[in-house]
Amino acid sequence: MNWFGIHFRYFSLFFVVPLLIGFSSAQAGLNTQEDPAALKAEAWETWEKGEIEEAGKLAKELVQIKSEASSGYHLLFLKNFLEGNYREALQIYKEIDPEYAEYGELDTTVVNTYVFLKRYAEAEQFARSRNMEEYRIASLKQLREHPLKVRLDTLTVIPFAKGSMHEYFPDFEVELNGEKLVANVDTGGAFLHMAPERAEELGIELIPFGKGLQADTETDLYQGIAESFILGEAILENVPVVALDSLKGQKYVIFGTSILSQFFSTLDYPNKRLILSPRDDAEFQEEHLALLSPDRVEIPFYLAQSHKMFARGALGEHENLNFFIDSGLVYIRSDEKGERRQAAFTATPSMYEQWGYDAEDVKRKWFKSRHSLALGSLKQEGHYFTTSELDFGPYEGVKIHGLLSHAFLKKYAWTIDFSKRRYIFSSQPKD
Repeated sequence: MNWFGIHFRYFSLFFVVPLLIGFSSAQAGLNTQEDPAALKAEAWETWEKGEIEEAGKLAKELVQIKSEASSGYHLLFLKNFLEGNYREALQIYKEIDPEYAEYGELDTTVVNTYVFLKRYAEAEQFARSRNMEEYRIASLKQLREHPLKVRLDTLTVIPFAKGSMHEYFPDFEVELNGEKLVANVDTGGAFLHMAPERAEELGIELIPFGKGLQADTETDLYQGIAESFILGEAILENVPVVALDSLKGQKYVIFGTSILSQFFSTLDYPNKRLILSPRDDAEFQEEHLALLSPDRVEIPFYLAQSHKMFARGALGEHENLNFFIDSGLVYIRSDEKGERRQAAFTATPSMYEQWGYDAEDVKRKWFKSRHSLALGSLKQEGHYFTTSELDFGPYEGVKIHGLLSHAFLKKYAWTIDFSKRRYIFSSQPKD
């Protein structure tokens, strides 16, 4: 089978809230070290491991050292971006010296920050000032001229549709540009994704959008705007579309994390339904959670680039790993009993080698894991894994060790609270 974890180099949309940040050693009780280079190296190594909070503490020490202040602000900018503190991130960015050697590395993240805040004109202006690619500037102009609008005034429950792939790649009845159709959910994608000819059939005009990756395949990308997308009672207008040449000949319409992030969202796999409610409405959230089992586990996550969620996990004794949470891994084969099984996880051959997996299994790209697979405190046994030639990440400089997907997630009702950057897993479905 094919798989649909969709990964893009550029794009983004979403919003959050502001605040000005200043740092003083008196406020934070900081200790500058005698060796600034060693402190800088430690801070970045800590960040790369995904120890975000500890790296932030070290970054606050760095900003007290004149020669390393920009490096410290760089880390603090990225930390606030991953946590969704977008206005704070932009204030911190202003503290970075334009002569700082890594200044240009932040360009894409700054654009994404503006776009998450729906400040499209400023995103376009910044991209022009930094001489970014013309296709990027054109796509930002398109967003500025057609800003996203989202409306949901109630709690809405959308049952899974009964397509041929619904056990492995859940789908839903939706309306796109006035046409009723079935769309699949894939948290490896952003807003809407489809083949270029499918976009044309739906009346979506496309412009070139550089190159990206679908699974291990590099592909040409195109961007457009869908006039409307209706999912249950949720109505979205001016919805970004990315079309992929690699999907040519396929009728799939896929919606991803950037759609879900507009709401308080639950993919309730055991009860085969998607539950959406207004994103920051406490009363609706209470009603929403009352539909789920009270047996819950919370796990923090981060949102990188435009739509890539990652969280801490483990493989057996290999702990403190960073997993890209991408529900679109549709890789299915038969197990030793002849039963169809979907891979729950994928990583590169070199990562599997570090974890001690058999080289022949890795070459075959299909094997039963001898390790338990964990996300936060949730642990499962007996999963099948596959192999990817794609080295996931780094995401904003954080190393990503592998991709965790649907075969693991489907055991739960999976609620994604984008405002608080937490997953809520309900492990026993409520009747």
